[in-house]
Amino acid sequence: MKPIHLNLASRPYRDYRPVYAVVVVSSLLIAFLMLNNVDTFIHYRQSTGTTRAEIAQREAEADQELRRAQSVDAQLRSLNLSALDKQTRFINYQLAQRAFSWSELLDHLENVLADDVRITSVAPSFGENGIIHLQLNAAAKSSDGMVKTITRFNKEGSFSNPFPSILSSTEKGDFNFTMSVDYRPSAARVIP
Repeated sequence: MKPIHLNLASRPYRDYRPVYAVVVVSSLLIAFLMLNNVDTFIHYRQSTGTTRAEIAQREAEADQELRRAQSVDAQLRSLNLSALDKQTRFINYQLAQRAFSWSELLDHLENVLADDVRITSVAPSFGENGIIHLQLNAAAKSSDGMVKTITRFNKEGSFSNPFPSILSSTEKGDFNFTMSVDYRPSAARVIP
């Protein structure tokens, strides 16, 4: 005989335990990943907070420097540079004249001039490159005094470019001549 199985259920029995297990495990996994994302976000905000503050500080400093540069630019534009340049050149010219050593020049001229030549006047003019242009008036006892003087100026290292301009004789038999020569002192002062 066959046993009787009575099924009193209104619906057939279905086992949902595997489905519930999958849902619970998935929910736990989602919750874990969500907490991990929140934790990562919090750490990111904390670790980049100081960097953001430094960036903001650097940007503020850059803005401040830009304002300073604009202020200095405006001050520079307001200066009268041509007048300032003229004043500076004048002052440098005056300094070069005051630093000029007459005793050194006269020592050099004494070594260069021939025995029969004497200087009657010296007129210096100061160049911007430190060279001093000398206009010399001299008197010689013989007609070849000017030639000897030019030859000696060419041999001396402190002088360059001697050039005669006037040669005349006097009633006494002396010869007067005028010449220009460039002179570089030992401590040349360049005028910018």
